[in-house]
Amino acid sequence: MIFYVCHRSHANTLASLLLYFRADLQDFVRFVPHDEGRHLLGIPKGTVIWTDLDRLSEAEIEASAILSERMKSQQPDLFQLNHPRQSVQRFELLRMLFSDGTNDFNAYRPELLPEGIRFPVFLRDEAGATYKTPRLLPSRAELDQELSNLGKMNFVRPMVVEFGSKPAPDGSYRKYASYRIGARSYSQHCFASEEWFIKDPGKGMSGQQLAEHAAYVRDNPHAGELSPIFEKARISYGRIDYTIVDGRIQVFEINTNPTVLNYPPTPFDTYDSQPYADMHAEALVLLPYANDPTSSPDIDKTHLQILGRLRNKYRRKRVKLTVRKGFRYFWGVTLGAK
Repeated sequence: MIFYVCHRSHANTLASLLLYFRADLQDFVRFVPHDEGRHLLGIPKGTVIWTDLDRLSEAEIEASAILSERMKSQQPDLFQLNHPRQSVQRFELLRMLFSDGTNDFNAYRPELLPEGIRFPVFLRDEAGATYKTPRLLPSRAELDQELSNLGKMNFVRPMVVEFGSKPAPDGSYRKYASYRIGARSYSQHCFASEEWFIKDPGKGMSGQQLAEHAAYVRDNPHAGELSPIFEKARISYGRIDYTIVDGRIQVFEINTNPTVLNYPPTPFDTYDSQPYADMHAEALVLLPYANDPTSSPDIDKTHLQILGRLRNKYRRKRVKLTVRKGFRYFWGVTLGAK
């Protein structure tokens, strides 16, 4: 069995995968909220994946770390990926990668800014994901002005990050993403955009860029260079987001609870997400004792509650997507017929 330990409200990262693309995974994946991790103490075999570490308070990290060490000493056949305390989080990762020469940009806490900070910079929260494009700040005066509003931003652990990207010769920025799942890795995407902050470029990629993306997913070309970075970070499950600047990898972050597939499938999809689902699933099933059926009634009960909530949520989401994409499809057919 695979026990996916996450924040109770952030199990959606695996929702599409489990509900639509690889429903077979439901037989041996269990969601375990961090606050119910104690139920893992009775499990003799399986793999525990510690995720969502950036969303935990210091007290929660300490409690999970104590639990992890206890399982390590008492349950030798219960393998663990990541560690609540030892896995390196965003801020320390960026500091470490700048210090060892991997990255050419650094990160700072707002209260410890050096004189030699390299502009432009941007503000972001170390905790959770960033969805809105941060504002690039070209000078110390603009940074100070932004920091004066920090109290209104509801950041948990704010950090100031030096801008570390650069457009490719075609004028577009790149964001690469690659997964590590235990001993396996696979490339998820190579997105290109004229904007520096890239979440999902949608239909904005050219034919050549789409071909570049396909080749990246097929060849997993940076696996050898990324493996030591995962090791330095002590992260054995997660997705690394990075770019290439002057031929060198520049790491943005390693997310321990990344979204595998954003959307449920619809009849009007123009791309096939199944290969991505299969790559993730194939890596999961090779984890130690992944196929062992041992769980516990408490874990199963909570898992089914979480999965039921996600099923209802994604059923509604799928209906909305189907209507929206269907409208676009039929509108396009109508226009094409004229």
